[in-house]
Amino acid sequence: MVKMIIGIVVVAVIAAAGFIFGIKSNSGSSENSAPEIISETTLEKIINVSNLSTFETVYNGIAQVQNEENPENIDYYVSYEAKVKAGIDFDDVEINVDNEQKIITVTMPEVKINDVNVDITTLDFIFENDNANNETVSQTAYNKCIEDVTEECQSTKDIYEIAGQNAKNIIEALITPFVQQLDNEYKLTIK
Repeated sequence: MVKMIIGIVVVAVIAAAGFIFGIKSNSGSSENSAPEIISETTLEKIINVSNLSTFETVYNGIAQVQNEENPENIDYYVSYEAKVKAGIDFDDVEINVDNEQKIITVTMPEVKINDVNVDITTLDFIFENDNANNETVSQTAYNKCIEDVTEECQSTKDIYEIAGQNAKNIIEALITPFVQQLDNEYKLTIK
């Protein structure tokens, strides 16, 4: 009796495994699925991220704060540490698919400084005018540091170049596997 029950269980397990295996192999067949077409809309959905910082750096700087009444005189210097993020707005990425020549062209937008964050706890002052050391000094210095780091970063080309290259690498990493899975004859060009 025990041998008969074990035999029935083994046959049931084998039948169930065969049934499940048959379903999985049929669901993966290309005979029942419609061919997929690569389109701009599909590719845009893949990279739908909006603002993406593709580069972050720590910046140490010194800002000088002029006297409000006499701008040629400096009231104090303030050293600071800031984090700067640069990247692109992925909403502005343009994608063009030429299905006849099998070329996908991605046009990148301009790299911008996305975020400047001055760490207020790192502010360190050197006063030339002791009267400037009052209750508003921290807020004034903080605003001047943000202005200083923003100006410095806008004139530094390396930040923009690295952020742009990182953005290209991200777009290539997002699109390439999808394109290769559907049709590996397509060529991806990123400008």
